[in-house]
Amino acid sequence: MLGGFVIGLVGRQTNGRGSGEGKDLANRTATAWHTRLLQAEAALLRAREGASPEQLAALDEAAGQLDRAKLDLFAAAEMAETLTQLDQLVWNAWSKKIAPDSGLTREGAFGQALARVLSEGDQERREKALVETDRALASTRRMTAALIAAIAQAAERYASRHVMRFGVDTIEAVAGAENGRTGAARLGNTDAASWRKYKELMGETSGAAEANIEAEILRAVAEFAESLAGTFASAEKDSLSQSQREVGGSS
Repeated sequence: MLGGFVIGLVGRQTNGRGSGEGKDLANRTATAWHTRLLQAEAALLRAREGASPEQLAALDEAAGQLDRAKLDLFAAAEMAETLTQLDQLVWNAWSKKIAPDSGLTREGAFGQALARVLSEGDQERREKALVETDRALASTRRMTAALIAAIAQAAERYASRHVMRFGVDTIEAVAGAENGRTGAARLGNTDAASWRKYKELMGETSGAAEANIEAEILRAVAEFAESLAGTFASAEKDSLSQSQREVGGSS
């Protein structure tokens, strides 16, 4: 069920490339970046009028750098779009499917904050938006890492619990003990008793087994992810504090 949720979400974001936050980012970043590039190209063309041979050589070098900047900005735009989609995917999966009741939420939307960095005219507002971008990206980075790590740990925990309850040795031991109390063990029907015990345990969740299994796995993922995200956040703060102390000590 979770797999279908994620696949559906990715499909909507990929097929609907240009809808919602993704479209807003694509349009605003394209406008901001392309406008600046066009302005730079126009300035170079104006500068060529009446320029000396030495000046023309310098302008040609500037034009080459501008062409390289176009490629760099294109790569940056592709990366920004990828990160925006990842930001949406991770937090939608977390808040809508994995842990809807969790108090752990993302710290701002990366795409929206980045769009403000690129489109705001005032330098102070752009710098503020950049801080928001860094905070949002750090939040998503922690959650992505926490979820990846939590999936492995949750799978191990679920497998252990499942074997403890439904493993062959466990079923036979429980069935044997119950047979011993009732005297049925003398009949030598251990296999039949074990099968009856297995059906009894499975019957406790009859009609809702799949939903219960999924809910148990998601609870384990959510528990591990919340714990790991908190650990990662603390580690980042400790690392930042250490860096600040080192910078302060070296000055």
